[in-house]
Amino acid sequence: MSLKLSKNRVNYLTKLIVDYLQKNEDVDYSGDIGNIRFKVYHLILDELKLFEDIETAAQEKIVTQKKNIPEGSREWEILFRKYSTEELAKLGRIW
Repeated sequence: MSLKLSKNRVNYLTKLIVDYLQKNEDVDYSGDIGNIRFKVYHLILDELKLFEDIETAAQEKIVTQKKNIPEGSREWEILFRKYSTEELAKLGRIW
């Protein structure tokens, strides 16, 4: 269930976002476009790391259940979604 992206994929997404920002006349930015690209790249990496941490926390909660819940089962999926949503809510975010 983990969302892993290669460095090339993150670079590609960064390029798409920065290209959009440059072409969109409604977006006004200041600073060097290289710096903006750098920040966008690291924002994507930070979000991926956050979701990885949330997944890990949700999986740990499932494993600590008294009942053995097999990964991939309907019950596991429901609990995973519930615990992931709880972890995001702690951070003030929604899924």
